[in-house]
Amino acid sequence: MKLILPLSVTMPRKTKDDKVFAMNLNNFRNAHHFVMNKAKILWKEIVKDALEKRHVGDTDYRTYYDMPNEPYRFVYTVFPSSGRKFDLGNVLPAIQKFTDDALVELEEISDDSWKVIKAIDYRFGGIDKENPRAELEIFHWEEKP
Repeated sequence: MKLILPLSVTMPRKTKDDKVFAMNLNNFRNAHHFVMNKAKILWKEIVKDALEKRHVGDTDYRTYYDMPNEPYRFVYTVFPSSGRKFDLGNVLPAIQKFTDDALVELEEISDDSWKVIKAIDYRFGGIDKENPRAELEIFHWEEKP
């Protein structure tokens, strides 16, 4: 199963321009807790929408598709919009933390501990100027991605 996720969250504001919260550890570490909470709430909605548009292989399924059986192997792949140098370990852990928490809150997985998620891989998928994104592929942990 595959979920397509953005690389940022846009937070609407009343009196100023909308705030774009880039999903990375710098923002995760430095943001005010009110901003972090709002970003986490919005991210949960993004994950919920992504679950409604689940992908299996290259086919887009608009109907319900079951999660693989626990335990899981999660593979996060990032497709940035430019060739600008960045660390996978700066972007994907923030996306992973928010996504794992959202999957638990949405009751898609029972827990995000090592007992349920046995392996997590971070990968660079290439540059995609038209559709920058992160993809989460979820496998039963013994399966090869």
